[in-house]
Amino acid sequence: MYYKKFLIFSLLLLFSNGDVFSQELIEIKPNNTSHKFPFLKYQNKPDIQEKVNAFLQLKYLLHLPNDYKNNPFEKVFNREIVANDYEFINWKQRKLNDNIICIQLDQKLNGKSVIYLEHFDKRTGDFFDLYDLFNNNGKQKLHEEISKKIKQLVDIGKVPSLQHNVNISYRLLEEQLEIVFIKITNEKLILTYDALKPFLSAFGKNLFFPSEDIIRRPDLSNKLLRAESDSFMGKDIYHILILKVATDGKTKIYKWRDKRKKADKYTEAFVKNDSIKADDFVWDSLQEKKVHAMNKLHLKRLDNDSGWKGEIQSGSMVQYLTFKEY
Repeated sequence: MYYKKFLIFSLLLLFSNGDVFSQELIEIKPNNTSHKFPFLKYQNKPDIQEKVNAFLQLKYLLHLPNDYKNNPFEKVFNREIVANDYEFINWKQRKLNDNIICIQLDQKLNGKSVIYLEHFDKRTGDFFDLYDLFNNNGKQKLHEEISKKIKQLVDIGKVPSLQHNVNISYRLLEEQLEIVFIKITNEKLILTYDALKPFLSAFGKNLFFPSEDIIRRPDLSNKLLRAESDSFMGKDIYHILILKVATDGKTKIYKWRDKRKKADKYTEAFVKNDSIKADDFVWDSLQEKKVHAMNKLHLKRLDNDSGWKGEIQSGSMVQYLTFKEY
């Protein structure tokens, strides 16, 4: 009997996804506060572990992993840095789809409860949001389907009017997309990936349907790039994180390098067409104007779309590097 149980257990391990045992979310450490924040451990894929944790901590905690003195929340709780009042109540992992890491962050912003969902491609560590999954026709299709459902909710009296603000969330399950209408009981919109296939982007199709190749999300919003450097100071690796890009091209860009794992944010940053431009400025009280602080990042997309090449300046040192996603 013992042998049979052991054999069954061994077969389950053999035919299950071994990645399940190497990837987990744990509580950030060290943490001497009552606040909660996740840390991804991914033993077999250190690049993905690095990317996800760097993205989450820079976005929410304003620092790289382990770059703090007393506790991981000290910068975001510093009123000289952040004006809003944050509470990090809880977090959990939503295991919905084999290719997706979905993390729910339960917080309070100025006393009001808010929930943030962060989605990452488990194969690459790339962040993505709902609209990255759709082509242009698909984005219009999704808008139409949601609008149609809201009209139905108005007709049955669950929503006061078409002008009423309806908050939605979404769940990316194995075979379907669920649009959840928050605070409206038992109402959701279900769209199967098979039905949505003509409306999915190349990235969306690759994420939801079996493929031997991996297609990366093309947009530069919320993306990490890195470049190898070999200067008189020795070999090093430079990293940049580009956060959400607005319609006018404005964004936030953080930079750091392996030999100095401390992230600095450029005071001004733009992503437009095929260029990435970020600069540091300081206020000169004598001249009563802002002046360049000799820190910049100016990159152009390579013709073969194999990366971004240009100069990065830190004080008097200027290097010409090629940044690539990883």
